[in-house]
Amino acid sequence: MPPQTEPGDQSQDVAITPGRRIAILIAAGMSQFLVTVDYSAVAIALPRMANDLHARTIDLQWVITGYILSFSVMLGIAGPLGDRYGRKKILLIGIALFGLISTWLGMADTATNVIIARIALGIGGGLLLPLAASVLADCTPSNQLTKYMALLTAINACGAAAGPVLGGLLTDALSWRWIFYANIPFAALAFTMVLLLARESRNPNAEGKLDFLGIVLLASSLGCLSLGVDRIPSWQPAGWIGMSVLGIVLMIGFVIREIKCSNPIVDVRLLGNRNFTGFTLAGMFSNSCWCLLVFTTTLLLQKVYHLSAFQAGLFFLYLSGSVVVASAAAAKISSKTGVKPLVLMALIFQGAALSLLWWHDDLTVVAICLAGGGVGCAWGWSMPQAGAILTLPRERVGLASGSIMTVMIMGANLVVVICATIIDGTSGASGQNYARGIQISYLMGMGLAVAGILAAVFILPSRSKLKSNADESAGVTA
Repeated sequence: MPPQTEPGDQSQDVAITPGRRIAILIAAGMSQFLVTVDYSAVAIALPRMANDLHARTIDLQWVITGYILSFSVMLGIAGPLGDRYGRKKILLIGIALFGLISTWLGMADTATNVIIARIALGIGGGLLLPLAASVLADCTPSNQLTKYMALLTAINACGAAAGPVLGGLLTDALSWRWIFYANIPFAALAFTMVLLLARESRNPNAEGKLDFLGIVLLASSLGCLSLGVDRIPSWQPAGWIGMSVLGIVLMIGFVIREIKCSNPIVDVRLLGNRNFTGFTLAGMFSNSCWCLLVFTTTLLLQKVYHLSAFQAGLFFLYLSGSVVVASAAAAKISSKTGVKPLVLMALIFQGAALSLLWWHDDLTVVAICLAGGGVGCAWGWSMPQAGAILTLPRERVGLASGSIMTVMIMGANLVVVICATIIDGTSGASGQNYARGIQISYLMGMGLAVAGILAAVFILPSRSKLKSNADESAGVTA
């Protein structure tokens, strides 16, 4: 096994050959592939799961939101864990958990068990996503980081591309349970590749105990907020308002705690960096648009147009295919334009797609919007992360990647819960008329895209200023 190196050690760039770096890129991509293929496959299978488990589809949205809830919390913990105990080591633990819990999910026989197991699966997924990026970033020269982050997204997007088709095929031909059983060989392959190819790294300045109080405050605040919004249609106002207010109070307590804590799980102080704040907000709004598009369009295709799971999965190839192509092209384009223009274009593509779906949602329009929206989804995921990381010194890459992913994903989680609540509240006496709620959700997505555009335009400085700031803080060009 290669010797350990620290993120700030300049010798590491020399020790890693280009061929091995590409192999590590594939290994990191395979780790993230696990997360994206599972998420998109489960989204397609949700209506069939609801039928088999005797639950309403809209109630089973906790299969997605419960997963994202634990996933978001673990994103904040993953960076500090990797910085202290070794990024490779914690990544391997995450992969192993993902494979083992997938076995449990395949065997679950009630809606409650599935939801609980999905929450547990989010723990493994939350370790995978940021640490795979950190392991890759650790062995990549700063002037190539944007390129490799874009390539990582392209590999990641292959999971998004395969997920809907695989989910639909397995659901129709066998059972939705095989979506989870299929994770097991992928987990074994990813584990082996990371074990053999990646090398260990830590942050030499990371010290002190983990912020367990911060972890509890983050988990409880997100849980209360999500539950409060989700229960609007079924609880009395005093109940859901009280739960939501409690969530807000706990979130304020979390922010105060993280500002004062010497070892935060989400470094709120990073928001004092204007570039980091701008990229984080733009990324949060863009990822919210992505999750909203996937969740609502899945319901549109299967519950409004009554397509089978496999047919709906094939439809999502329009989105997934454009994500792969756009991700592969991002590095070349950003080297000429900088990161900020691609972030803006991402939100414009997503806003246009959601606007068109709100205005007219026949199947031809859906195909066009998924293809166009996929371009925005690709750039809106990778470019804000690359831009935010590039504004900071290399030794802070673990905490930075975990912090921005936590904000991006927990924001998207709340958006999905709100969409589900809107759809449920407008579903009529039968509880199955989803068309009106889906249209309202698309309108909300338009607003999110506009908010992201405003954040990018008014918070992020010009390309030359970005370059100057990045050169000063990290020795790289944005």
